[in-house]
Parts: sequence; structure tokens; C-alpha cells
Amino acid sequence: MINIKLENHYNIRSISIDDIKIMKSLCERCLDYYLLQNAAPPSKEDAEEIFTELPPGKNYEDKFVLGLFNHNDQLIGIIDIVKNFPTLGQWMLGLLLIDPNERCNGLGRIVHNALVKWTIDSGATSLRIGVLEENINGINFWSNVGYTKIKEVSIDFTNKTHKVHVMTLQV
Repeated sequence: MINIKLENHYNIRSISIDDIKIMKSLCERCLDYYLLQNAAPPSKEDAEEIFTELPPGKNYEDKFVLGLFNHNDQLIGIIDIVKNFPTLGQWMLGLLLIDPNERCNGLGRIVHNALVKWTIDSGATSLRIGVLEENINGINFWSNVGYTKIKEVSIDFTNKTHKVHVMTLQV
């Protein structure tokens, strides 16, 4: 069980499929992200996929689904991370989704710094993320915390095909 206390008194902790109701509520509040990615509002299946979707060759022991909780213990963010993918030592951040009301106040950087420390302590040597080309704010955020683009790939989502910037950070 993971429980990371943040400097702002928020915390990151493990969540499970049993938390699907609060996950779906957060996904609905993050409508902007789902419209950008899927050209459709989030569905219950979108929330479930955060728990069930695995990269090739990985199992559930390699995947961490974490919730970001504010000081009122309300879920305000989701983190999906897979260790040792695509290579040993590299951890893939599949999703960092933060409630729109909590964005643009430094929280993303605080969460990222805590994740970097936790992944290093757990054996990571680098982090990897894919960012939709249309997500200019996301590209700017990840660049500002030190990630560099290593390639572009094309990925099909529910209703859209996207160019995705694959970015890495050496930790």
C-alpha cells in the first residue's frame, strides 16, 4: 500500500477498482481532457480502464493506480504508473489527471516531485510519458519539469487518432 504525504498536506495513496464511483466523478470533472483525447465525455469504461489496461508483457504487480487526495480527503487526481516499461528501470506514467479546480497552482509540480522521489526509491532510472500533441499545456508542463521529447507516435483512441509526443526524464 502506497501512501505519500505531500508538502501541501495532500497525499497520494493506492486506490482500487472499489473506488470506481469517485474515480468516475473525477473523470467527469476532467471533461476537458476526455474531450481532447476521445472527442467524447468520459464513460464508466474509461474510469475502469485506468485499473484494467496493461501494456504488453506487464502484469498487475507492475501497475500502480494512485489517488491524489486533498486535505478534506476528496479525490482530486489520478496517477497511473507502470514500472519497468518499456525497459528495465524506466517507469511509464500513463496518466496524471488533476481536477481542473486544482490546476495551475503548483500542485502538478509538487505531485511530480513526490513521484520522482518514490520511483527512484523503488528502482527507477528514468520516467516516460506520452502527451497528446494538441495538449499544449501538458507539453509545456512536462517540458518545464525536465522531460525531453524522444519521438512522436500515432495512437488511436476512442474516436480520434492522435500524434503523441513520447517524452522522458532521467532521474
